[in-house]
Amino acid sequence: YGDSVVFCGHIPVISSNMSNEIVEPDALDNWNPDQVYQKALTWVGEELQEQLLEGFFQGTDPDYVVVQHFLEFLRSRGIAPLIDPRLKDFIAAISTKSDSRYSYNNLKHQIPKAEFKTLVLANPTILSAIKGEFVVEDFPDLAKSIDEIFEDCRSETSGEVTTYIPSLAHYPATKWGAAICTTDGQVHCCGDAEDLVTLQSVTKPIFYGLCLDENGEKAVHETVGKEPSGHGFNKITLARDNKAHNPLINTGAISLASQYLPDETMASRYKSAISKYQALVEGSGEMLHFNNTVYLSELHSGHRNYAIGYYLQSKGCLNEKVNLKETLELYFQMCSIETSVRNASVLAAALANGGRNVFTGNQVISERSMQNMLSIMFSCGMYDYSGEWAFEVGIPAKSGVSGLIIVVIPDVMGIALWSPPLDSYGNSVRSVKFAREMVNRYSKGRNQNVLHPFSNRRSADGRYHNDQRGFVFHPFPGRRPLDISIPGPGVRQHHTQARSTQQGLQPSALNTQQGLQSNTLNTQQGLQSSAALLRNFTKGLRFFMK
Repeated sequence: YGDSVVFCGHIPVISSNMSNEIVEPDALDNWNPDQVYQKALTWVGEELQEQLLEGFFQGTDPDYVVVQHFLEFLRSRGIAPLIDPRLKDFIAAISTKSDSRYSYNNLKHQIPKAEFKTLVLANPTILSAIKGEFVVEDFPDLAKSIDEIFEDCRSETSGEVTTYIPSLAHYPATKWGAAICTTDGQVHCCGDAEDLVTLQSVTKPIFYGLCLDENGEKAVHETVGKEPSGHGFNKITLARDNKAHNPLINTGAISLASQYLPDETMASRYKSAISKYQALVEGSGEMLHFNNTVYLSELHSGHRNYAIGYYLQSKGCLNEKVNLKETLELYFQMCSIETSVRNASVLAAALANGGRNVFTGNQVISERSMQNMLSIMFSCGMYDYSGEWAFEVGIPAKSGVSGLIIVVIPDVMGIALWSPPLDSYGNSVRSVKFAREMVNRYSKGRNQNVLHPFSNRRSADGRYHNDQRGFVFHPFPGRRPLDISIPGPGVRQHHTQARSTQQGLQPSALNTQQGLQSNTLNTQQGLQSSAALLRNFTKGLRFFMK
């Protein structure tokens, strides 16, 4: 667990309350440091598990756990028990039916203590929820704060729904949805988060990542630059070196469309791309869709994009193996991918997770490509508002004219925001306001909320730190919990005791009054805390090894 552990070097024995083993100091001569470390973790792990699980047997019958109460605890931590594939075996074990179509009506009312412990200890995701090891430990508090910001932004009514793509003009201006998904798969939704919306330009950084993985950085950037353009996203212009300014505006994205699998058929190219998109959200409980109405609308009314295509062709910025018609068709198809706001947050979370799916752990986009992608999103993701966004908000993001914005907080969470009315830059007005409000609430100062994964300020534990900033990030995720040192009501530091929820298991998973030991180190009461106990062992063992 890291760097903080105390070792009592002069104690004559090493023992554990949960173990009958006593190891005399002389016996340690035959143990290497790794054996000492692993034995300590075994002892502490046994004690930790007993302490944490005992708190769930505080109901009317202490020999049983009420299933609905326990599932409510998981939901309060942002886990959807019936959807999350990581809980599939657990749900199957407590279901009264043998098929895969689980519902809350088909689950057992209660399960015995021994069975509950066996099931929980076999499931790392559930165990992490109980221990408070998720990246956002106090998820109920964060969800409450997100709800407050969401409602504050609802009153914003400025902006206009886009009309240059006819099928998008029908979006009601009152639509407003938001969703967050952490890199541990904790999800919270607000408003119209289940509504479907096309990605539009939000597709561009993802498609850029696919092209990087397929063709390599050098080949991709022969025709596409890395600089903000200072122009509108559909401006017919190139940089001085006859390259598209960056991959996140129309010139760059159309150029990339000609580069992606140029030797394959149109069907194969689309199938390859959409399968990678789907792999980023696998396990979310939703599929990505294709909005043919929007696609045909863009195909028949995208005159400016056709002009951009001919301009790029005249400047040698398109792959000659692919004709212009097919290039534009693939570009329009990628923009017409449709998903819910909730699922868009899962997509953003995969980007925050270093290109890994947050539910399956599968690496879909390489970490190297993700570094380039987040760099470009930070500097170019919000059209010609990007400089202002980087200065005031300081988080990688990408907007689209459908009103969708994804925000990526590396190694912490992805955020999806949707409201159709746009400002003069083409960004959703409510969504920009939401991001500003969130940064104001959780950062220690303007532009101090994010430490980028391409930073070189790495600490000894492999994470990137900056004590002046509100967030502390890993470069790309290992599977260790992350401190989020943000003042405010939403996210607590890692050692903070979790708050009470409802019903009985509920005073938090770590409440001493209900048998769940506090996760903080209390010097007056001794080493009661699970995490603190592990940290104390580790630090002492490191000292011992020296």
